[in-house]
Amino acid sequence: MKDFINAIAMLWRRQRYVSLTGSGIICKTPGYLVYAHMIGTFAETSTVAVHDGENSNEEKIVDLKAYYSGADHFVPSLPVPFQRGLYAGFGATATSFTVVIITRRE
Repeated sequence: MKDFINAIAMLWRRQRYVSLTGSGIICKTPGYLVYAHMIGTFAETSTVAVHDGENSNEEKIVDLKAYYSGADHFVPSLPVPFQRGLYAGFGATATSFTVVIITRRE
């Protein structure tokens, strides 16, 4: 039981919260996506696409959409692994994006 508790404590020490207001790299190392949340503007549809890599040409993990000043979130049952880093690509009307990740050791 002690080993299990130590392993969980180690994971949460590597947890990071990252907030963005425009497209950008969230993380350059492998890890796990735990939670993602985006907020849009008053325009029809706001989008944020999360990719496994360092640019928008990489494999898409999740696509968030918010309608008319709404919000959208992604809460997986289990953390989603990513191998090459994490990138968020904003649509024209997305305003903010917050993500929770756990980084892995190399």
